[in-house]
Amino acid sequence: MERKIDKVLFEWKNSTNKNPLIISGPTMVGKSYSVQKFGQTNYSNYIYVNLEFNPVVVNLLNKETNIDRLFEKLSLLYNVEGDNTNTLIIFDNVDKYDKIINVLVRIKEWKVEYDVIGICNNIVLPTNNTSYVGKITFKKMSKIDFEEFLIINGQIELVDFIKSSYKKCRKNQFHSVAIDLFNEYLVVGGYPSVVKKYVDTKNYNLVLLEQHEVFKSINNTIFKNYSGNQTKILNSIMSVPVQLFKDNKKFQYGVIKKGARQSEYKEPIDWLKKNDILIKCLKVNKINRSIASSADESNFKLFLNDNGILSSMYGINYKNPLDKMWEKQIDAIIQNYVANTLYNNGYQVYFYESEGKAEIPFVIQTVKGEVIPIDIERRKKAKNITRFNKDHNTEFAINLTFDNFSKSGNIRNIPIYAVFCI
Repeated sequence: MERKIDKVLFEWKNSTNKNPLIISGPTMVGKSYSVQKFGQTNYSNYIYVNLEFNPVVVNLLNKETNIDRLFEKLSLLYNVEGDNTNTLIIFDNVDKYDKIINVLVRIKEWKVEYDVIGICNNIVLPTNNTSYVGKITFKKMSKIDFEEFLIINGQIELVDFIKSSYKKCRKNQFHSVAIDLFNEYLVVGGYPSVVKKYVDTKNYNLVLLEQHEVFKSINNTIFKNYSGNQTKILNSIMSVPVQLFKDNKKFQYGVIKKGARQSEYKEPIDWLKKNDILIKCLKVNKINRSIASSADESNFKLFLNDNGILSSMYGINYKNPLDKMWEKQIDAIIQNYVANTLYNNGYQVYFYESEGKAEIPFVIQTVKGEVIPIDIERRKKAKNITRFNKDHNTEFAINLTFDNFSKSGNIRNIPIYAVFCI
């Protein structure tokens, strides 16, 4: 399956004076598969080392300070012939080796250039050492978004039509096709093994089984890596579908269990957020020059990192997910989808709420400082956005809908499937 990371890796390989590269991202998103496939297709040789299960190489990294000798020993150890220009070195699970940043910095500073990629779920950077700045490149890999989903399903031209319609805010002539495919994506989600099962079989029962396997793998990752109370962290995850099903989707500790307190669950929730298993959406009740400065850390929503997993937990009927009987579940899944897509596009997500006024489910801020409110009104008028614009001098606002592209004043009505364009 073609992934966006493929282009990133190819451009990195062909760049001049390239740094060692670290690919991070949640478990099960295809990091190791994509990097190894890249090594197979673009190099004469590649050396793959899993640092979690290879004490021999860890010991070698600890002792060998000469990078040329390190490369020679790795080549001998893995029976690889050829010079460094034709060989890619892949270190997987670099977050299991606390000195990896020092090794990568030494590789960069050595006189001969080596192509080295590290893979991890969450890289831990040294707190009092910034020597890696400008010497290591960091890229994040996410699950399959709707754009990738379309490409994998042979809809490359449809992607181009959506992007063009978004740029011009003009109707997409293949809107109904995009909506049908989006309905499928809502149920399937973005985990690569699940998408592959869907593409290969079109059997939703098998897709559901694969989603269960992915969720088991996520839980196994938590068991293996989280040192705190296992019950509390799993209860935190399992409460998210219930939290999002409420009319008021703000996170409430009492929903986890009666009498639950912030002091008990803050640490496991922060761990899940840090490892991209959950996404935290903070409340803002006023818009300053920097949204982050006015965020309320005590009021937030939590979203799962995949709408397909959430759909499976709700038991959505894949044949007709937009049926009215599933309305509350679909509203939760759509918000979950929007939060994920915006977050994976590099935005910190917030929601806006002030006393006596309607809520705006998402507010983001661009690198230029522009504040963009994003409402989800489906087929209703964007009343919340209009009220928000009266109180804040926003250049434009976005209303996500199941209708086609259109524009009304400074409000852009964007089909729900086009969030990846934002």
